[in-house]
Amino acid sequence: MPDETASAVPRTSVDDAYDNALHFADVPQWREGWQRRSAEWPRRPGDRYELAYGAAPSQRMDLLPCSTPRSAPTALFFHGGFWSRNSKETFRFLASGFHAAGANVAFAGYTLAPEARMERIVEDAAAAVRWLGAHLEELGLARRRLLVVGWSAGAHLAALVVHEPAVAAGMGISGVYELAEFRDSAMNETLRLDASDVERFSPARHARRTSRPFIVGYGARELPAYRDQSRAYHAALEEAGRPTELCELAGHHHHSVLEELHEPGGALVRRLARLTTMATAA
Repeated sequence: MPDETASAVPRTSVDDAYDNALHFADVPQWREGWQRRSAEWPRRPGDRYELAYGAAPSQRMDLLPCSTPRSAPTALFFHGGFWSRNSKETFRFLASGFHAAGANVAFAGYTLAPEARMERIVEDAAAAVRWLGAHLEELGLARRRLLVVGWSAGAHLAALVVHEPAVAAGMGISGVYELAEFRDSAMNETLRLDASDVERFSPARHARRTSRPFIVGYGARELPAYRDQSRAYHAALEEAGRPTELCELAGHHHHSVLEELHEPGGALVRRLARLTTMATAA
C-alpha cells in the first residue's frame, strides 16, 4: 500500500493494484484483531523478549518456545507492511499455529523504510537468521536448522534468506517476489528502489540460488497482483528445479489468510508441520 506520508505523490495503477484497504472493507478489523490477540498472548516462563541481534533499536526479536523447546526446530517469522510499517509485536498471536506445528517461533523486527533502503532491510533479515542460528543452544533450543516464514513483505524477506546455511526450509504467504513495478508507484517515495535494488532483491530473479524447499501460499480472494506474484514465483522455482509447493487457500484474502497459520488445524499450520518434520530430520 502507498505510504500515507507521501500523499502529495499521485497514486498509480500499481498502488491501486496492491492496496488491500482500498478493495476490502474489513482490513482495519483484521489489523485491530491481530493487535488485540497479540496483546492478550500470555507471557510464559521461557519466553524471551527484545533479544538483540544487532546494535540498532529495530534489530530485536521475540522468542516464544513451544512445550518441547529442546527437541523442536525453530521458525523465524518476518512481518509484512510493505517494508515500511507494522511490527513484530502485532503478529505474536500466530505463535499458537507455530506451536501446533511443533515449532518454537521467533518474531523478528527489522529497520523500516524510509529510514532504511531495501539493502539494509534485507541485511537485517539475514542478520536475524544468522544470530538466531548461532544462539539456539544458549537460548535453550534444539540445535537444528531454522524455518523462515513471512507474510506479505515478510514473505519477500523469507524468500531472500532461505538460502542461508542456518535455514532448512521456508514459507511465503501472500508475498511479493518481483519488485520492478514498484519503481513506478507512489510507494517508491518511501522505498526508494532503483534498478540495482530490483535486480538484487527480487527473489523471482534468483530462483536457482537455493535448493531449500519453499512453500508459496496465498488466498484465492487476493487481489490479482498478489495472486500473480505468488504463481509466478512458484513457477520460477519449479522451472529452476527447486522443491516447492503452491498453496491456494479458498475463501481468503490478503489478511484473512493468516487465520490458516493461526488456527491449530489451519492449512498453513499443516504445511508448516511438514517443514518442521523435515527440519527435525535435518
